[in-house]
Amino acid sequence: MRRAFPLRILGILLMLSLLCGTLEAQALASGPLTETKDAITAIDAALLQLESSDIDGSKEAFAPVKSWWTRSKQTVKGDSTTLAAEVDRSIAGVSLAYIGGEREEIGNELKALRLSLTNYDQGAYTDNDGQTRMTLSVYIGKLQALKTSVESGDLDTAQNGAKELQNQWLAVEGEVVGRSASVYADTERDLVLLPAYLSDPQQQDRALPLLENMIASLTPLADAGYSWIDAALIPIREGLEALLVVGSLLAFVRKSGSPRGQRWIVGGSAAGLVFSIAAGAGVSLLLSASVFGAGNSLLNGWTGVAAAAMLLYVGYWLHRSSDIQRWNAKLRQDSRQALSGGRMFSLALLAFLAIVREGLETVIFLIGLAGRMPGRELLLGILAGFGVLALVAVVILKLGDRLPLKPFFLVSSLVVFYLGFKFLGSGIHSLQMAGLIPSTTELYLPSVPSISLYSSWYSTLPQLLLLLAALATYLGPFLRRKGHRTA
Repeated sequence: MRRAFPLRILGILLMLSLLCGTLEAQALASGPLTETKDAITAIDAALLQLESSDIDGSKEAFAPVKSWWTRSKQTVKGDSTTLAAEVDRSIAGVSLAYIGGEREEIGNELKALRLSLTNYDQGAYTDNDGQTRMTLSVYIGKLQALKTSVESGDLDTAQNGAKELQNQWLAVEGEVVGRSASVYADTERDLVLLPAYLSDPQQQDRALPLLENMIASLTPLADAGYSWIDAALIPIREGLEALLVVGSLLAFVRKSGSPRGQRWIVGGSAAGLVFSIAAGAGVSLLLSASVFGAGNSLLNGWTGVAAAAMLLYVGYWLHRSSDIQRWNAKLRQDSRQALSGGRMFSLALLAFLAIVREGLETVIFLIGLAGRMPGRELLLGILAGFGVLALVAVVILKLGDRLPLKPFFLVSSLVVFYLGFKFLGSGIHSLQMAGLIPSTTELYLPSVPSISLYSSWYSTLPQLLLLLAALATYLGPFLRRKGHRTA
């Protein structure tokens, strides 16, 4: 009897606990929602009803979300006007989808709204003062939660979580690139690989080691401090490739004796710089970082692909100019004919694309560091970084002036072909990040993020074609001359 008494007490406490939990859940379902988490829970309930083909039940479960939004809209708008507008559109989309009665459309609209509210709840957006509330520590916590979902076999939750991580990456990438360019490149690559692994039954076992590596590489950076050196390295790392493009073009037109060509290239570079600063400031100060995540990837993707195509043309053009006889024949003409207006516009456009390709990320990264280090150190780092770039630009121009024509054109064309190879790979990779191109991967393909080589045929095949085109450009004349000698 003495032993039975504690057991009865334990049973009564357990029943009371279950009863309280049931009453709390009922209160959440029937009473007004007070927190963003409550709204997310209500959306989950609506999705659950939808999976059971109960559209009316799903609509009823969603109704409290609309009431919550009416009360909370001004608060959200005070944090982020763009995110508030996004939630407004999503709720209207859900309401219209319920009227249409299509389960798939309703589910898509509910999931889009859930992602927006999750981003708001977790601070993965930029408020009206330009300060993101998502930290790298929170992002690592989301990676760990995703790892738990994978370990438990809940792949649907894991796939949704992987998509959230892609959208929220823009909010924390400035913290990462400020300390380690290699970790930044590897993480961007892995964020494309992760959903591909999770959606492919033959590669799902690779998702867990990938997550563990991401967590292990990002964790040491979470509590790291930042100095002016970190701020200086960002424009140096991001701007060096664009500077090589612009420097090669300027050295080329200087060789041709065309002041107009120099003005076109400088004008295109200046336009790219202004666009990068305006767009980067707009993203960081006015837009939600999570909202712009896909847009940033699309912009980087298309500018990278376009710049690669133009670099292929310019590389071919520079290589042809290494024929001294052909080049001297051009220079015997008027300089305006040697560099026509259309060609000068092409050079200006290429300079613009090269600057935008690297400049936008540079601005976003630097603004991302603004809230994590003293303003004086940030300014010192920016000045030091751009000072180094200016010095490199002078060296490129001086070196271009002193090199003999044939070595100059050969070296310049090699640099341009390499940058085209890299821009093409990173551009297609960005389009995969945006979801425009499938993220399928192949185990046997190499992956070297430092040169934008990724284990996907979508990026590797175009790069191989570009490489073959470059080889044909260089080896073609040699093989033709050899054939003539043999004949």
